[in-house]
Amino acid sequence: MLKPKMVFTMLTAWFAFHVFIFWVINPSGVEALIDGQKGQFMARMTGYVGGTLSMMIAYTFFMLRDIEIERAKKILLGIGSIMVIAVAIIIASNMSAAEKFPTEPMIATPLPAVVLWIILTVYTLYVAITTKSS
Repeated sequence: MLKPKMVFTMLTAWFAFHVFIFWVINPSGVEALIDGQKGQFMARMTGYVGGTLSMMIAYTFFMLRDIEIERAKKILLGIGSIMVIAVAIIIASNMSAAEKFPTEPMIATPLPAVVLWIILTVYTLYVAITTKSS
């Protein structure tokens, strides 16, 4: 459970799940929230780009599952550091969205997703720091 391979597998699953979010769920949410055709087009395209990037990240994490422990620790430390920044941005944007649009909960990242981001971030950093070199 505390091996880099497991962390890369979890990160692969998390980002692969985002492909579903961006490609399947996003278009229906866009139609419900945005009135203008241009705005809907831009929001859908942003979702498709996000889904494509998530797929590329998931594939990269999948391919990193079998690297040596020393390199995996360095990569996980870098990924964990970037995820800390991502969590801070997500929390800040959620607070801003809640302040500007208090009656539109679909605009913000759902709380369970934020909690999963935080857990994955802590897990990634913990494994990066505590894994013993072979």
